[in-house]
Amino acid sequence: MLFSVLVIAMTAIVLSLIGAWFFSPALRRWMEEPKYRMLRQEERFDAQRNGSAAPDRTAVPQSHGSDSGAEK
Repeated sequence: MLFSVLVIAMTAIVLSLIGAWFFSPALRRWMEEPKYRMLRQEERFDAQRNGSAAPDRTAVPQSHGSDSGAEK
């Protein structure tokens, strides 16, 4: 009996969080902000490593025989 109550309570909590996330854009932004912060940091780190202001997302595969930084 206790196990069933715990399962029902946890299911209700999860469903309420999913509903709040779905119907509240402000809550969705708040919940997803850490992901976007991490992506912005990754872009800054890539830009710093490449020595440019914007990340380079058009890298040429090694099989093509040309260096992506050679043509500028």
